[in-house]
Amino acid sequence: MSRGSVFLVGVLTAHIIGQQDDGEEDRLDPLSDLIPVMIRKLPGFELADPAQVPMVTGALMAAAMGMDTVAWRDQFGTIPPKEALVHDFVLWLLADLLDSLIEQPGATDQLMQETFNSTAADSG
Repeated sequence: MSRGSVFLVGVLTAHIIGQQDDGEEDRLDPLSDLIPVMIRKLPGFELADPAQVPMVTGALMAAAMGMDTVAWRDQFGTIPPKEALVHDFVLWLLADLLDSLIEQPGATDQLMQETFNSTAADSG
């Protein structure tokens, strides 16, 4: 489950970055806007362990740079439960941001269904 959360953080981050046209004035810059916003919102989650923020930030950075987030995270070993929870909070924040950017509630759910369907087709 925890590796799945890291995978989905990568999918949503890539999708959010890819959703924006280069000509947009209010374009989110992943390194100066998107990632700092996600990190600043984490203290709002009472169960978010601040000690896990560096690893979660690294996963977001990997996603923003187009890397495989799961492969990036796997190099550091098994994901402990406290870290997995923070990845889940980031996933929640990214889902909310995507739905807001697209101005379509449920857009994230649709994207997840498409992602799971394509993953099943690739492995099948």
